[in-house]
Order: sequence, then structure tokens, then C-alpha cells
Amino acid sequence: MGDIISFAYQYADSFALLALSSIGLVIIFGMMGVINMAHGEFMMIGAFGASFGFQWGLPLSLAIVTGVFAATAIGLLLERLVIRKLYGRLLYSLVATWGISLVLSQGALVLIGPSVPSLPNPFGTVSVGGMNFSVYRLFLVALAIALIVTLWALMRFTNFGLHARATMTEPDMAEALGVRTTRIYMVTFGLGAALAGFAGAIFGLSAQIQPTFGAAYTPIAFIVVVVAGSRNIIAGLLASALVLALVKTSFTVGFNILTGYVAMLVTALIIIRLSPTGILDLIGKLKALASQHRSSTAGTSAEETKNA
Repeated sequence: MGDIISFAYQYADSFALLALSSIGLVIIFGMMGVINMAHGEFMMIGAFGASFGFQWGLPLSLAIVTGVFAATAIGLLLERLVIRKLYGRLLYSLVATWGISLVLSQGALVLIGPSVPSLPNPFGTVSVGGMNFSVYRLFLVALAIALIVTLWALMRFTNFGLHARATMTEPDMAEALGVRTTRIYMVTFGLGAALAGFAGAIFGLSAQIQPTFGAAYTPIAFIVVVVAGSRNIIAGLLASALVLALVKTSFTVGFNILTGYVAMLVTALIIIRLSPTGILDLIGKLKALASQHRSSTAGTSAEETKNA
């Protein structure tokens, strides 16, 4: 029983890490088609902003909000000055945002220094079945689920969500029907930057905050987002994070953490090879094959019964 609880805890922790690391990127890439190589730097800005806010005497919760505002402001500024000119130009956006990431990380190193004071972790531990678990890690799981549900509700039940989905699928038609697509793109990029900043501020409670802070999360985020695809970004994010977290946890428990990451990468490559449009289409194909197999089996059984 203890092994099951421990595995479930590690699985939930991996899911939270993958979901929170990628949730801002999936909004920008999935809805706008922009490869944001500066995603990790927005996480860094969120962590720096939260650290500075806490040093200025703000409560921890308000310090985290400060980090979110800092990432959002810089994201909106960059969208107006650079990103807006790159919509529909995938490779150009990759090169431009890669340059932005270098400017932000190296600029932070020059202006701020190699590190800043870390944020305090106010969470303790909880004991279950004689085993101690970090409340902070459980909080991350609840936070990841809450953010996914909130984004789903935003996209499903609000005018912004309706206009954003229309802009994502048929931008020219949406523009013709009166949707201000440039504003939708700006708000979407700002939302993605805000979510990245929020994730960075939250991760700053347990990690050293430095200019290379986001570099550890960017590859993970891109793996999750590519596997998620762009057909249904919220459902794709959820499915991608759940599957990859299961693979990572299984191999980490069975071998070590490096093997877990390698297995996750190999799984992502297999999924992309089988279904370049994302994991949801792969699931759909598997369901169709299963349904076809059941129909074939039922037909064979009926034929055998008739012959008998």
C-alpha cells in the first residue's frame, strides 16, 4: 500500500511540474502559432519579480502577484514591438524569440547579478500511512488542476474564448465578422506570459532564482506542448501531461530520474511519429482501431455461431 501511495504522489508531482511548466507556452503556441523560445525567460521574470516584491516587504502572496505583473507587462511590450510582426511566420518567430531569450537572460545577469535571494517556502509536510509528503508539492498539483479548469472555462464560456477560438481556426473570417484579431493576439500573448510568470514565481519557492532559472523548464514545456498538439489545446495539455508524467514516474521509480526524462523524451518522439498533430488525434485513432476490432470480433463470433 505504501508503494502505491508513494507512486501516486510522485506521479501527481510530475504531472504538476509538466502542466505548470507548459501552460503558458501552450496558450501562445497552440492559439497563435508562435514558437516562444523566451518562455523560460518569462518564468525567470516572474521569479525575479516575486523575489524583489518579497524583499520590498510585500507578503508572499502579493510578491507572487508582482512577479506575474512583471512578466505580463514585458510580454505585452514585446508583443507590441516584436511579436506582432511575426504572426504566421513560424521560423521567424523562433529566431526572434530565441534572440529575445538571450537578451533577457544576459541582461538579467548584467543588471541584477548571478542570483537573488530565494523565496521562503511556507509549506510543511503531512504524514500519510507513516510517510511524510511535502504540502508544497500537493499544492502544486491542486494549482495545476485549478489552472487547467479555469482556462477551459475561459475558453468555453466567455466571449474572449469564443473570439480566441475563432481567431485560432479562421483568423481572416473572424476579422471579417468584426473580431479584433490583433487585440486577441495581444491579450493571448499577455495571458501566456502571465501564466509563465506565475509558474516561475511558484517554482521560485523551491528553486534558486538566477538568470538561467527558466532554462531547466523550457525543454520540458516544449515536449509537453508538441505532444499536446493544437487541435484542442486544453484537453491536449491535460492528456499530454498525464501520459508523459506516467512514463517519467514509472521509469524514475524503476531506474533513476535521468532514465525517467529520457523515457519521457522517447515517448514524445513516438507519439509525434505516430500522430504529428498531437496526442488527441492518436487517442482518436486508437479508439477507432479498438472499435473496428470489436466489430470484427463480434462479426466473427456471429458467423461462427451461425455456422454451428
